[in-house]
Amino acid sequence: MDTRTNQLVIQEYGQQLAEDYAVPAVARPTFGLWDVVDVLRREWRLPVIGLLIGLAVAVASVVVMKAPYKSSARILIDRSLNRYLQTNKIVDQPTMDEVEVGSQLYVLSSDRVLLPVIRSLGLASDSEFAGRSALGSAADGNSSTAEANAAAERAALEALLKRVTIAREDVANVINVTVESQSAEKAAKIANGIVDSYLASLQDAKLRSTQKVSKWLQERLIELKKQVADADKALQDFKTANNLSSTGAQDTELLASLNTQLMNAKFAAVEAKERLDRIKRTEANGIPSAVSTDALFNDKRAAVINFALNNSELARLRTQKRDLTSRLAEMEARVGRKHVAVVKLRAQLNSVDAAIRSDEGRITDSYASEYEVAKARQTELEDTAAKLSAETGSQLRELESSAEALRNLYSGFLQKHKEIEAAQAETLPAQSAQIITRAVPPLTKSSKKTLIVAAGSIVLGLFLGIGSAFGREWMADVFRTPKAVEQVTETRCIGLPFVYAGQLPIEEHVLAAPFSRFAEGLRNVKAMLDHSSASTGGKVIGVVSAVSKEGKTVVAANLAALILSSSGSRTLLIDADLHLRNLTTALSPDAKVGLFEALEDPSRLGEFVCKRPHSGLDVLPNACTLRIPNAAELLGSQEMENLLAVARKSYDYIVVEVAPIMSVVDARLIERFIDEFVFVVECGQTKRTSVLEALSITQLIRERVSTIVLNQIDPVELRTIEARNGVRSEGYYRE
Repeated sequence: MDTRTNQLVIQEYGQQLAEDYAVPAVARPTFGLWDVVDVLRREWRLPVIGLLIGLAVAVASVVVMKAPYKSSARILIDRSLNRYLQTNKIVDQPTMDEVEVGSQLYVLSSDRVLLPVIRSLGLASDSEFAGRSALGSAADGNSSTAEANAAAERAALEALLKRVTIAREDVANVINVTVESQSAEKAAKIANGIVDSYLASLQDAKLRSTQKVSKWLQERLIELKKQVADADKALQDFKTANNLSSTGAQDTELLASLNTQLMNAKFAAVEAKERLDRIKRTEANGIPSAVSTDALFNDKRAAVINFALNNSELARLRTQKRDLTSRLAEMEARVGRKHVAVVKLRAQLNSVDAAIRSDEGRITDSYASEYEVAKARQTELEDTAAKLSAETGSQLRELESSAEALRNLYSGFLQKHKEIEAAQAETLPAQSAQIITRAVPPLTKSSKKTLIVAAGSIVLGLFLGIGSAFGREWMADVFRTPKAVEQVTETRCIGLPFVYAGQLPIEEHVLAAPFSRFAEGLRNVKAMLDHSSASTGGKVIGVVSAVSKEGKTVVAANLAALILSSSGSRTLLIDADLHLRNLTTALSPDAKVGLFEALEDPSRLGEFVCKRPHSGLDVLPNACTLRIPNAAELLGSQEMENLLAVARKSYDYIVVEVAPIMSVVDARLIERFIDEFVFVVECGQTKRTSVLEALSITQLIRERVSTIVLNQIDPVELRTIEARNGVRSEGYYRE
């Protein structure tokens, strides 16, 4: 049968069958939950052995391990007192936050806390903590005493760290210190010693910190004091150099006074200028009246002006002018204007006027002098104010600001130094932690660790057993279910239960139990063969396997007996395994002639066939007891083809048992004469790789494999597989 014919067979068998069983080939079958259950059921001994080993280790650990005593002390990180002291300005000390509380766990397990406990309780010489090696090195005379003591303390510290558990409780600021020891009293002493050492280290750290801060503040105060003195001296020197007052307030008042004086000087200069201009604009005869008017409104100049106006010389000249004017008028009236006496009087009057104008000019000059003085005063005040406000004022303010800042800084540091000194002298220290529960000797031992070790040993042993079971299953790499075979080979697989050897011949199992699962499985195989051979007329059926001892002899004999008994078809069973002759040994052990004689003369086939007495099955045995080197060539020869051609005419079905594919080459030579193959795989024994390799090296057999038989399945497992698939056929089978 060629590939085209095989495809026609599949099409005739039905598209639904191809869709149901054309599963993509994979390297390994899928692994599901039921597969896990099956592995544990098959390999239950390994988990049990692992469990027993774990149980033994658990018992040994309980016996060997000594349960220690555990004693605990609790520390409260008290932040309320610090908050109160800080709120009321008693102590300016920051409070611990969550991160700092967590960091105290590491402080409690530090050398600074644990070493004082080791030294005070003498744990370096305690065999439970120091150990024999440390004690031996301490007693060794080769090492120095200091080195031996240091080694013993280090060993005790490492042992103590293993026995100390420091953890935070459900409350964030409560720390629990638990110590394990073989002595209840020792566990309590060590726990109390750790918390006491921790509190002492806190106080010592605070004291050292306060001392460092106090020393730094003192040095800073000395430096600031010198800086303040230098700033004050620079300020005073600047004031002295610029003729300024000693205080900033007075300098401010001085600047304001200068501004006021400057404003007054400006007003005075403007008024003087106005008076001077008014005097200059007044006629000569109007000067006395203008001066008199000015005297009325200028109290400060009234006395001077009145003195100028009332001067005896000026008054005499004015009287003389009046007399001369009167006399001139009379003389002109009597003698005329050109008279000598009139001319003399006029000349005399002019001389008096000139004298009067000269005196009035001096008065006008006094106004000019007053204006010049006011203008000079204004200029002087402007220069002084500009100098004080622009240069001196800016530098003065800078020096005053620097001196004031240094004085404030010095005052702040001085206040801080006084507060620290007061805090050091306080009778109520600001404690940041306190013991809320001291450790007491426990009454019973703690067996929690022992139980954990025991439980862990049991669980570990169980898991090791389970892991070994899965590892063994993985390494076995065999087929357990028909579904796994179908997934890997893409070929329909039928499972056959294990058949126990009894008194009956091997071909009579299907006859003795026609309603058994084994018989029904072979009927399923026959149905597959009938569907395949219906359209091709193929009658030669080869039963083959990948390796030996997979039960192909039993399958071939019972399949032939079933075909004969179920349909009455003429059936011939040929033992073509020329190497082992298992079929001949089971069915025709006394045969003298058989296959070799039939190959020599196919026409005499009926003479060489043996008929089974009970089943009536015709068997062509292999009567040659010796192995021949050209067995494969005989199976692939023209004589074999002629023999099968004669058999096709006499029988409806010819079942041929062929040697294993991986053992010898026989199957690859006879495959061209076989119409359909039944590939036998032993459940739980045949390697997956062997099956795949056998099918890959015999391409024609792979194409003509009608079905694969997963043989010798545990009946209980087979019924379990059926139950999982929802198959209920208990009433149909009778074993």
